Amino acid sequence: MLQSLGGRDFRDREKRDGRIALVIAIFAFIVAFSALLDRIGAPPALVEAIAPYFTIVGFAALGLSLHTQRASFYYAAGRAVPPEYVGFAQAALLAGLILTFASEFSARALLLGPIAGVFAGVAVIGGLLGPLLRKTRALSLSDLLSTRFPGFWTRLGFVSVACIASALVAMAGEISAIRILTGLLGGQRPLVAAMVGLSALVIANPGGLLGTIWTAFAAGLVAVAGLAWPAGRLALSGAPPFAETGGGWHEAQARLESFGLLSPSNYAADLLVTLAVALGIATLAPLLSCAAAAPRTGSSGRSAASALGWTFVFVTLITTGVSGAALSLGRQSVDQLPERLPAAVYAASAQGLVTLCGAPAQGPTSAAQACAKDGIAPGKPLRPRDIGVRSDSLLTALPRLEQMGAAASGLLAAAQIGLALALAAAGLQGFGAAFGQEAFHRMRGEVDLTSRRLAMTRFAQAATAVAGAYAAVQNLFDPQALVW
Repeated sequence: MLQSLGGRDFRDREKRDGRIALVIAIFAFIVAFSALLDRIGAPPALVEAIAPYFTIVGFAALGLSLHTQRASFYYAAGRAVPPEYVGFAQAALLAGLILTFASEFSARALLLGPIAGVFAGVAVIGGLLGPLLRKTRALSLSDLLSTRFPGFWTRLGFVSVACIASALVAMAGEISAIRILTGLLGGQRPLVAAMVGLSALVIANPGGLLGTIWTAFAAGLVAVAGLAWPAGRLALSGAPPFAETGGGWHEAQARLESFGLLSPSNYAADLLVTLAVALGIATLAPLLSCAAAAPRTGSSGRSAASALGWTFVFVTLITTGVSGAALSLGRQSVDQLPERLPAAVYAASAQGLVTLCGAPAQGPTSAAQACAKDGIAPGKPLRPRDIGVRSDSLLTALPRLEQMGAAASGLLAAAQIGLALALAAAGLQGFGAAFGQEAFHRMRGEVDLTSRRLAMTRFAQAATAVAGAYAAVQNLFDPQALVW
């Protein structure tokens, strides 16, 4: 991880690497400890809560430890992050973005549709825009375009687009993390929103891009473990979508469509989606800012290869989990009597992850009552439209539906929350950099002190974090609507 740096930079890198390694080691211990508690019969609620809450606290502590007052580190991470790590961090941020509309990726073709658009966008960043940013030493695409077209109104337009896109990404990440945490563990929504918003702010605010990119790296490691555990369990047990007979990818697509989570395939629409997703990914400020953190020369190929490879890994794990959960839920609930469902479905519904006939069901009696109010006669089975589930909740419910244990449920939730926090922090960083550096500093003729520039950036980040937490508490937006 260490490169040839001199003096102070080498010591700073050494300290930073030690802090990151410490957080990862502690998280590995937490996962092992929660698995042990699960084995000895500790309360499931306690086991499920350990990993998610440590993720929130641990990532905030990591961001705080990477505090810097140097503008080159705050806005560009010193331009010294190894390209392989830059690619991995970009893939982790993309995974957080994908989780907000994961059902659209499940059982889709690789050559056309949102999956193809994601890979095309990553390829454009790695092969064209990333090297261009490093060559010109620009901080973002808006910074690059504003330098090429230096007029006041053109710069204002470019910066405004970057601010809006980054703010939407930040709010989507915050709302996703809050939903996952409240859906799995319950709790007061305002308190959870304050905790998540503060954590995202502490990741981005003290260290800027330096804290954001290394937190995204840590979130990616957590996500690989958290997403691979349920996917591996499905594969080893021969459960859908890995079943030898039935329950394959085409059936998963049909089941997601029946739940209303996946739109039917259409060539013209898929082509437009491919182009739109590719353009959106390639020009998204939080992703492009990571590309500016790599060394100036000799890093394009390695960064692009790392981003593409790890994006493939994350997409595979996410689509496997969502497809498996959809098939599992359909098998256990559709064409079944509402009062005779498996305990796993009632448990998921009691937590609000699944609704039966439009309402959460604590057990057979409440399920039968809800369906009777919904017009389903006694003795009639449930239809797909009677099952309500969100894309993010579907993945969260997988360990419960397949009875994988509380430790697996907590680790998967930690993976989702970690990716959402990293995405929120990247959005905050993108918004703050566009407002404080590209607008406030550049448009004033670059006459401000570094301290004043950083203060404006941090103020903008704080305002956006508060807005995201408020939107989550008031349930103003759906994360999928903000990014899709």
